[in-house]
Amino acid sequence: MTAGTFRAFRNRNFRWFFAGQVLSVTGTWAQRVALGWLAYRLTHSSLFLGMAAFASSAPAFLLTPIAGVIADRVDRRQLLIWAQVFGLLQAAGLAGATLTGVITPNWLLFFSLILGIINAFENPVRQSFYTGMVGPEDLSNAIALNSSLVNAARVVGPALAGAVVAAWGEGICFVLNSLSFVAVIFALMMMKVDAQLRTADPAGGWELLRQGFAFIRQSPVLSAMLLNLAIFSVAGSPYLTLLPVLTVERLSSGPVGLGWLISASGAGAIVASLALASKQSTSGLPAASFAATAVAGVALVVLGFSRSFALSLVMLLLIGAGYVLMLAGTQTMMQSLASESMRGRVMSFYSLVFLGVPPLGSLAAGFAAERLHASMTVALGGGLCALAAVAVARRSYGSTGN
Repeated sequence: MTAGTFRAFRNRNFRWFFAGQVLSVTGTWAQRVALGWLAYRLTHSSLFLGMAAFASSAPAFLLTPIAGVIADRVDRRQLLIWAQVFGLLQAAGLAGATLTGVITPNWLLFFSLILGIINAFENPVRQSFYTGMVGPEDLSNAIALNSSLVNAARVVGPALAGAVVAAWGEGICFVLNSLSFVAVIFALMMMKVDAQLRTADPAGGWELLRQGFAFIRQSPVLSAMLLNLAIFSVAGSPYLTLLPVLTVERLSSGPVGLGWLISASGAGAIVASLALASKQSTSGLPAASFAATAVAGVALVVLGFSRSFALSLVMLLLIGAGYVLMLAGTQTMMQSLASESMRGRVMSFYSLVFLGVPPLGSLAAGFAAERLHASMTVALGGGLCALAAVAVARRSYGSTGN
């Protein structure tokens, strides 16, 4: 790490944002692990795990482009505050249903769907909010530092969830997550940000969406990196959905083991995030993203067939590092190339791929795991990711930089 690794912290607003996110994102990851464990405990079905993951993210496929248009027209901070309020209510409702024993698979799908709707609006608004906190010179650093925070939460949150679920059950995890939203709401209210009201554009909503799509399509860099991310989102990311099955049936472990496995993925991601934060430019990011995807794909193949807990931990370290290099690299390039007037729409397409495409993969993986077993499904998905990354890189490397 260099002295410039943490340069975005010189911005007061980013310090508040980062502090609020620490608790909020940790709670989110704790809830995610507890939700997966609860779904599997209620049904013992790989298919239902896929359905729950689909319900929690599928709304993004339809709603994130709309959120992008809204983000380019109204005050982004106010939108973020309201999104956190609704997130708090969703987590509190899920906690109440679980602790009182009325939770059923159908109710779990309902709460997952509500969460998906909230995230569909919150994610593109948050992605386009960075320029309201930091200047252009600190933008890429702020993105990388926030990525390191998210992935540090992937270490702490799942480990916390495993211990809490084992001791007191899933409901307490949902309570802790609902309380964590208070931190980010407070942080957003403490920021000194001018109301980010956008100049009214006479174009209609569909025309605004078309403009955002055309911007991405006309950029070979962004098109290639989004395609790479989309393929991994379909074929690779369902490993998290199926990890409870691998934990029980391949590794003979329980919720504590599941927490440590997901934490290993987060630990690898932290290292990759800090490496990105130390970079002073975006040079080489596209090529690094393709290489990281290929490495993560190979690690997924090994993870699928592993019966060793230690080997699985190592593979998840590689998967986490590869995933964040691909994800944060893509986000950084999109943020760097997008104009301020179009940032919400451009980042909504990133959010669509990041949030809206994985549920399609999770649903398909759930069906496949019922027939081929979870281990074969994860391995096949990883192989596809590795091959696709090489193919996309070979086709577009000349346009994506050195």
